[in-house]
Amino acid sequence: AKQIRDETLLKMRSGYTVSHFRTVKELYEQSFVIFPLSVKTRRRHDFFFKFGIQKYADMEINKVTAADIQESLNTYALTHTHRHTQGLFAVWRRIYRTCAMLNINVIDRTLAVTVPKGIQNKQRKKDISPEDLETFCDALLEYNSASIKGSYCCHAIYYGIQIMRYCGLRPAETFALMKSDINLQTGYITVSKAARSTYTSTLEIGATKTNRSVRTVPIPDPLKPILMDCLAWSRNEILLADYYGNLLSIDVVDTLVRNVRKKCPGIDFTLYMLRHQFSTDLFNQGINPAVIRDLMGHESESMSLEYATS
Repeated sequence: AKQIRDETLLKMRSGYTVSHFRTVKELYEQSFVIFPLSVKTRRRHDFFFKFGIQKYADMEINKVTAADIQESLNTYALTHTHRHTQGLFAVWRRIYRTCAMLNINVIDRTLAVTVPKGIQNKQRKKDISPEDLETFCDALLEYNSASIKGSYCCHAIYYGIQIMRYCGLRPAETFALMKSDINLQTGYITVSKAARSTYTSTLEIGATKTNRSVRTVPIPDPLKPILMDCLAWSRNEILLADYYGNLLSIDVVDTLVRNVRKKCPGIDFTLYMLRHQFSTDLFNQGINPAVIRDLMGHESESMSLEYATS
């Protein structure tokens, strides 16, 4: 505050006056020029802005008070979880970081607020029994069976499920695999890329989540015949592409999984359950946590153990 005061006094003495401060909306839009985001993340930020900050969009940033920000967070937390409320707070922080980059002399009001807890997260199952998984896979292979293209997509997801089940890969890593990444002779899968959103595209092959995510994963014996079938079935260099050879969007895959899940009453299933199950199975077998970390591409052993359900 002292620094802002001194800078303002200096400008006033030299005849400089501030006639207009940018609005919250203007700064929000400018933030994407200074701090670019991927297309998907931008959409998520737009959602937070629309439902949490829009009320203050036309307000000049110097007139926004800490009480305004706290009110927006408190209101949002009434119908959203703590994690989503933190997302809204991150957008406010982004706006003030943009002010700092543009040398706009305003006090960062986010420093005075507290992120409320929000509503409780619904506890989700993190594992699935082999019987339920088999039932789901049977329903998946029957889904869209009348359509050649639809059936091809379902088969791609089926093979993806088997790879995630036995190797613990992330969905984005699984659906970015190339045929050349599968080496049945040496018995390893090379994980070096992921299907992801970028600054300019909603879907393309890019870098893995972290540097540790680049790894070589052994192929367990039960997966080898499945991969042999998959390699013979796949008609594209991208192992699990759609009928036309295009990358399968994780959003499209998740939507299809939800639709098939409706055909299986009593079965709660998501792709990430397979990653949790993989960690759990290794943990229950007494595998060294450092080995689990390396197989899953995590930064730390503690993260891998958090995935395991005892």
